[in-house]
Amino acid sequence: MSRVKPPALPEKATIAVVAPASPLQTRSEIEQATEYFESRGHRVIFGPNHRNVHGYLAGTDAERAEDLQWALSEPGIDMVHALGGGYGAARLHDLIDWDAIGDPRIVCGFSDITGLHLALAAHAGWVTFYGPNFVRFTRKKHELTASTETWFHRAFQAEPLGEVFEDPDDPYVLTVGGGVAEGTLTGGCLTLLSASIGTPYEVETDGCVVMAEDLNTDPYLIDTLLNHLIRAGKLDNAAGFVFGTDVNLLPPKPPEGPESMLSIEELLDELIAPLGIPAIANVPVGHGKNMATMPLGAKVRLDGDNKTLEVTEPAVKPAGIKPGGRQ
Repeated sequence: MSRVKPPALPEKATIAVVAPASPLQTRSEIEQATEYFESRGHRVIFGPNHRNVHGYLAGTDAERAEDLQWALSEPGIDMVHALGGGYGAARLHDLIDWDAIGDPRIVCGFSDITGLHLALAAHAGWVTFYGPNFVRFTRKKHELTASTETWFHRAFQAEPLGEVFEDPDDPYVLTVGGGVAEGTLTGGCLTLLSASIGTPYEVETDGCVVMAEDLNTDPYLIDTLLNHLIRAGKLDNAAGFVFGTDVNLLPPKPPEGPESMLSIEELLDELIAPLGIPAIANVPVGHGKNMATMPLGAKVRLDGDNKTLEVTEPAVKPAGIKPGGRQ
């Protein structure tokens, strides 16, 4: 079934910023990102609990859920932007009244926000956006690259994004499996995808191009997570597979011998290549410095031989079209 597309982001949008996961300790980053979006003509409003801290969470589950329910339900909000990632979004699933959410709106965030993307796919069928969190938009040197910024703003306009750019810092894309696959894009952070299995928001992969990436994770854990998806049957009927850029996916200390490790490329060759589906790796769709905002639920085309991933349809409706209909 096709997904529900939100309206394109208007020139003067209302952006609701919430923190469903971990807290942000530096107020200056929030101020800088707010200035960035306001300078582009947008209005930024915050959930009342967005600065709360409860251990490694941005407030209690009830507080974070209250803000998220508001952002997803309040009329007049054009975009819901996650303040940051970390951990905690999936804990809110049972606290959200999914039947009470409002008209479709752009929802953007990544990493732990995968849990929110999966829940919205399961309960509302919305197209959502795996893209930079709010605090990426600061003045910090190299925090926001030109590639990340340009692709982010294009993602919310009613035209196909086209072919995903190569990572300027590491432009080689690896073919893991040849051939062409077309299907709906699904996925996100590999840890959260694996953890979703058996839940009401379990990742749906049949006929889909599955996108996975992660951060600061030892190769044996990537092995564990991929193996879990495979043994659970989540890649049996997948159309294709995309793995993100290698972001600190190596142990800080090598084991005693060089042959006691497997590289990420070797893991993909051993686990993904035998599936016989088109597959590529080192695509900038996650935790790297350069990040392509990807519309989860939109149609994509993966060409394993030519090493390309292309978004082939608009992920949003033209402004002015009544929301709610499936396309």
